[in-house]
Amino acid sequence: MRLKKKILRDLTYIILIATLFGCGNIGRENEDYRTSEKEKKEDTIAIPINNDMNGVNRDFSDSIDSLLATNIVYSPLYTYEKGNIKNYLAKDVKFVDDKIMTITLREELKWHDNVPIEAEDIIFTINTILDEKQKSPLRKYFIIDGQPIKTELKDNLTFQVILPTKVPSFLYEMSNVIPIPKHIYEGKGNILEYSKNNNPIGSGPFKLKEWKKGESITFTRFEEYFADKAKVDNIVLKVIPKKEDMERALENGEITLMRGSLNQFQKAKTLENIQTFTYNGGRLNYIMFNENIDYMRNKDFRKAISYGLNRKEIIKSAYNDEISNEAKSILIPQADFYTEDIEDYEHNLSRAKEFMEKSKMKVKALKLGYNTERFAHKEYALAIQGQLRVLNIDVDIIPYDNNSFYKELFKNDKECDMYITGYNLGLSPNDYRYIYETGSIYNTSGYSNTEIDKLWDEGFKELNDEKRKNIYEKIQKLIADDAAIYTIDYEENLMIAKKSLRGLDEAIRSEGIVMFKDWSKLYIE
Repeated sequence: MRLKKKILRDLTYIILIATLFGCGNIGRENEDYRTSEKEKKEDTIAIPINNDMNGVNRDFSDSIDSLLATNIVYSPLYTYEKGNIKNYLAKDVKFVDDKIMTITLREELKWHDNVPIEAEDIIFTINTILDEKQKSPLRKYFIIDGQPIKTELKDNLTFQVILPTKVPSFLYEMSNVIPIPKHIYEGKGNILEYSKNNNPIGSGPFKLKEWKKGESITFTRFEEYFADKAKVDNIVLKVIPKKEDMERALENGEITLMRGSLNQFQKAKTLENIQTFTYNGGRLNYIMFNENIDYMRNKDFRKAISYGLNRKEIIKSAYNDEISNEAKSILIPQADFYTEDIEDYEHNLSRAKEFMEKSKMKVKALKLGYNTERFAHKEYALAIQGQLRVLNIDVDIIPYDNNSFYKELFKNDKECDMYITGYNLGLSPNDYRYIYETGSIYNTSGYSNTEIDKLWDEGFKELNDEKRKNIYEKIQKLIADDAAIYTIDYEENLMIAKKSLRGLDEAIRSEGIVMFKDWSKLYIE
């Protein structure tokens, strides 16, 4: 049972942005509220979350909403995107021969309790992640060829990470580490269950002020933050589990921004006091073919279904005239070695019928499962149902709430023939292997290709960039040729915010599960 919870936790990491849920009735006026707001300067940004959390640290927490809080209260060592390092707690990062990483911290860094941040804190964090008892989702990246990475303290601000073998992509993996304070957590057993998680001591631009369980978490500006001070006094995460309550919260000005439905987004465009924007969180939506079922293991049958579908119309069913980019590859466009030079299964009924005949399958009915709590997935399911009628296939749509959906997915059974699902797996192509590698606990579809399994290993170990590029491009092509999945879109999030919210361009990351990379840049004008 613990293993299944860990698996579910890890995969829900690739789901997050759902923490910003939609709401309606955004055009309704409230004169009393508007008048009171004009009389005072806004100093708080409020965000709705669906559930309370049991801890605030993404290295260990099993709450998807904790990812949002982590980015507020903690700073990373550095971020790494497309070969570019941006330092945060780190002053200098060197990666020699793809095997030895030397990191020097900034001077005079402080935790939120004003204790200095030192290299020993980072070594403690890494060793805690490596501890199997902690069940950290990051641990698998720190075990290389069956051996753990090692650390060495150089001085109070400098440490080294030594890899068992050369791994060019490790710069990206290490960027995901969020340091925790050794003086708080050392010797305290399970990090997730330790009481200090209710009062986290972080390193970010905001520190925890108050946690009202089941209601809200308030963070206030940390005046000793090493970089530019936050431009707003407070960030509040409000627990609002019901959509109708979110509607009232936006109407009353209690929240600052959220993710909206298509109707809400289009309506918001007409309002003077509201701004709209889209955000690509690096999520791929796709149809998973359940190869635990005999006929779904037939490649020609999967190709027939793929050619029978119209990706443009599927996307349009949810986005109308708004834009969500068509997906071609298993990788997101921001990922290293992404290519579109693959079979993308452009709608072609002639080819669909050709492969259906070649498959010798006489399947006339399929079950399609989807997550009711994911944006657009219901609309996608209905569009797919209609399109497959042309191939004389009746599709029975099975809705699941979020928890039931992932429990069903990890049963590896025959409940549904297909599922609409998705993932956020980041920029390193190696991280995608766990979805497609034979026997992986994350490979819920049962897909298997031994040639691709070997290529994953080769790509991970290859040091020459051009050769790595060729390997990962070949992986993308082979998976597409197998019709292992049917890619739909790289999801665009339809965001609605108060017009007075500023600093979005600086705060938003180029991709990622959590929208804001730097909360200190946001402010209310």
